[in-house]
Amino acid sequence: MKIFLIIAIIIGVIKGYFIKIVNPEIITPIIKNEVVGNLVLEPTITINPTIRPTKIPVVKVAPTIDTEPWGVAKQIGEHTYTMKINQDPAMGSPKEILDALNEYRRRNGVAVLMWDEKLANYAQFRAVYFNNNKSLDEHKGFIDFLNNEDGFNKLSFTSLGENSSFGYKLTGVHLIEWIYAGDEPHNKNQLNKDWAYVGIGVQGSATCLIFGTGKM
Repeated sequence: MKIFLIIAIIIGVIKGYFIKIVNPEIITPIIKNEVVGNLVLEPTITINPTIRPTKIPVVKVAPTIDTEPWGVAKQIGEHTYTMKINQDPAMGSPKEILDALNEYRRRNGVAVLMWDEKLANYAQFRAVYFNNNKSLDEHKGFIDFLNNEDGFNKLSFTSLGENSSFGYKLTGVHLIEWIYAGDEPHNKNQLNKDWAYVGIGVQGSATCLIFGTGKM
């Protein structure tokens, strides 16, 4: 009986100790911990990686420096020149261009030119053509008209010449004394002492001067 009682007491003590260990009401709960067997694992913490914005490189383009000199004619074709120049508020009329041309010829010791209506009509035709095409034609249309379309007889002159411009909105004086006087061939043409007549056409920023001599 004593042995049984001792065993019972030992079992009771062990049982009580066992209960004390595993009874969830007695154990202080571990919040958000995970229990695997007898191991207590720390809670898993997920950390989102810090995303740094991609730095887009700034491409710096060096500004284009215009080195073209002002008021100097530059040859860009066999008979074509260009010039960097300021535009005027209004385009010169045919009469204004004629007056500027004759004044320029007088100052250079050359006789003034008479107005001719046939030359003026053809010059206007050429100016409209330049304005519609937004460019000049190296006098190809003029040469073709004279050689292949009986142009001398149609205009009633034995000798004809042409000065033309496109893209310049200028008064008559500036057109004659800046643009046409800016290069040697055009300036020689407008100061040619052999010319006696002229017709002038203006359309948009296009101008055409047709010179003639030896009127039929």
